[in-house]
Amino acid sequence: MQDDFPQSIDSAEAMSALGERIATQLKPGDVLALIGDLGAGKTQLTKGILQGLDYTEPVTSPTFTIVQEYRGGTLDVVHFDLYRLSSAQNLLEIGWEDYLDQPQVLVVEWADRLPECMPAGTHCLSIEHTPEGRLVHYAPLD
Repeated sequence: MQDDFPQSIDSAEAMSALGERIATQLKPGDVLALIGDLGAGKTQLTKGILQGLDYTEPVTSPTFTIVQEYRGGTLDVVHFDLYRLSSAQNLLEIGWEDYLDQPQVLVVEWADRLPECMPAGTHCLSIEHTPEGRLVHYAPLD
C-alpha cells in the first residue's frame, strides 16, 4: 500500500475512488489509521473503502457513537472516530482489544489522538489540505 502514495486528490469523488483502490489491498486484521484536520476527507475515504468492499448501506462518521460496524460486505469493517476520546482507557472500555482480535478491518479516524493504542503494522494515511484539494501520504503514526 505504501508504494501508492503520495496521492493528490481534487474532489470528493476522487477521495472515494482512492478509498475503493485501498479496499482492494485490505485483508482481515488490518488497521488503517486516518489522520487529518476537520473536513480533510477521512470519512469520504472510508465511504470509498466500504464501496470497494461491496457495502450499499449509508456510511456516516461515528463522531458521536465512536464506533460503527459494517457487516456483510467482502470484509467486515469497524469504523472508529477517536475525536471525542480523551484517553486510552476510554478506548479500552468500548472493547478495542476485542475488536483487534477479530478477522475484520478497523478504520480509525483521528488515530493520532491515541497513537499508543494502534498496533504494530498499522497502515497510516495522513490527509492534508492543499490549494488544489488534498494530499494523502502514507505516514508513520507518531
